[in-house]
Amino acid sequence: MRLLNALSFTSLFLAAAFAGAVECGLFARARQPDLATLPATLGGFTLGPEIEFDAAALGQSAPDAFTFRAVRDAEGHEGRLFIAYYVRAQRWSGRPHDVDKCFTAMGYAEREVHALDEAHRPWSRRFEKDGAAIRVVHWLERPGDDSNELAPAALVARLADGSGFRPDVCSVYFEFAAEEAPDDDASAAAVTALSRALDERW
Repeated sequence: MRLLNALSFTSLFLAAAFAGAVECGLFARARQPDLATLPATLGGFTLGPEIEFDAAALGQSAPDAFTFRAVRDAEGHEGRLFIAYYVRAQRWSGRPHDVDKCFTAMGYAEREVHALDEAHRPWSRRFEKDGAAIRVVHWLERPGDDSNELAPAALVARLADGSGFRPDVCSVYFEFAAEEAPDDDASAAAVTALSRALDERW
């Protein structure tokens, strides 16, 4: 029994040490993507100019880099794109922020949520506040091919090319007024295109 306890403790200790080493970037170096050179079109979406806002609103756990851009869907509806880059993803400290919790903290009430049929497993959420509703599609973007990330072959490939040991991550979301939001297929196409664009700059 003592041997079994010792083996369990040792396994947990080694797993924690390995996770800490990955988070500290000991196996692979973080490299910030060039967020200023994103393509003008992402699937059926068209990128607009930067949106000015007070960076202090990002709080004490602010990202290491970010871009906040206007965006239009194929029908001309205006929305917003936010990309937050973190050199080290530290879930225990709230980096990156949970997008749904951020909107809740701003006074929004979540009314509906579902996953999109897209390789990066983005979430689509409807929020309401003061009689207005918005649709937010969000996901976490990791270096390398992170599509179907839970599949064993994909995990092995990420570890083999080193991207699986990278500590950096991007938290991304599109936001539109709920009544004008693009459908799931259009949103998924934009997610795929933006993921490809970030990967090319990573």
